[in-house]
Amino acid sequence: MSCRDMPLSTPECLKKHRMQSFNQFDKVSLHYQPTLGGALEESGASQHPHQLEALQQLAGLDFPLDKLWERLVGGPPMEQKMEEMEARQKTLENIVSVLSRELGRRVEPPADTLGEAMARILYLEEKVEHQDSLLAMKDVMISNLAARIHTLEQTTYDGCFLWKISDVGLRTQEALTNNRPALYSPCFYTSRYGYKLRLKLFLNGDGTGTGTHLSLFLVVMKGEYDFQLKWPFQHKVTFTLLDQVNKQHFSTSFRPLQSSSSFQRPVSEQNVASGLPEFFPLNLLHASGTTSSSRFTF
Repeated sequence: MSCRDMPLSTPECLKKHRMQSFNQFDKVSLHYQPTLGGALEESGASQHPHQLEALQQLAGLDFPLDKLWERLVGGPPMEQKMEEMEARQKTLENIVSVLSRELGRRVEPPADTLGEAMARILYLEEKVEHQDSLLAMKDVMISNLAARIHTLEQTTYDGCFLWKISDVGLRTQEALTNNRPALYSPCFYTSRYGYKLRLKLFLNGDGTGTGTHLSLFLVVMKGEYDFQLKWPFQHKVTFTLLDQVNKQHFSTSFRPLQSSSSFQRPVSEQNVASGLPEFFPLNLLHASGTTSSSRFTF
C-alpha cells in the first residue's frame, strides 16, 4: 500500500516524505556549484524557487552544502536543544529565586536596622536609670537601718541613760565657733512603753550659762504610746556628771513644772528643751580634769 492510500500523519508516510524532501534537496544542491564569476549553474532549480533562493544565499556565504547536510543529519534535533535550554533556564531561575530569598532574610533595610538599634539603646538606658534609682533607694534604706540599729543599741528602757561623748576637744571648738553649738543624745525611754526622751548639751553654754557653764536640757519627744501615758510629764529629773579620774561626781535634780509646755504631750516630733542652763562651771570642768562622760538618771 502506498502513502497515497494512507493518511499523511502515519509514521511510515512521515518518514518517507522526509526522505523524499532530503533527496530532492540533495539533488538540487548538487546541481549548484559556485563559479569564478559568482554565477550559479541551474539544473532543475526553476521547479523549486524557494530552494534556489536559499542556495544562492548559502553560496554567497561561501558555505559548503555538504557540511550543512552533515550538520542537519548528524546534529541533535532542534526540539531536544530547545528542551535543554529551557531546562537550564529553569535551573538558573530557581537558583536566583533561592538566593533572593536568602538575601531577603539576612539583609535588612538599613533604616529598620538603625531604628531597632536606637530603640534597644533607649530601652537599655531606661533600664540602667531604673537600676540606679533602685540602688540609690537601697543605699538610703541601708543607711537608715544602720542608724536605727545604732540607736537601738544605745536605747534604754529603765529611765537611766549613760551618755559618753567622744572628741570633747573638737566638739568644744565647734561650739566656740558656733558651727555646732548643741549635741543631741540618742533616744531612751522611762519604761518599755513609757515616755520617750533625749538630752541636749551645750559644751559652751546656752542662755544664762553661755561661755561660763555646761548647759544640759531634757527633751520630751513624741512616742508611740503617748496615748496611754499620764500628762504632763511629772518625773523627777537628775543630771549627774561622772568624774572618771577622781571619782568626784557632780549631780543636780529638778522637778518639771506642770504649767511648762516642755512637759505636755508633744504635738510635733519634740517639745522645747527644758533643764539647767548653768549645770556645771566650765572652769571647774577643765581644771579638775573631769572627763566628758555624763550619767543621767530619772
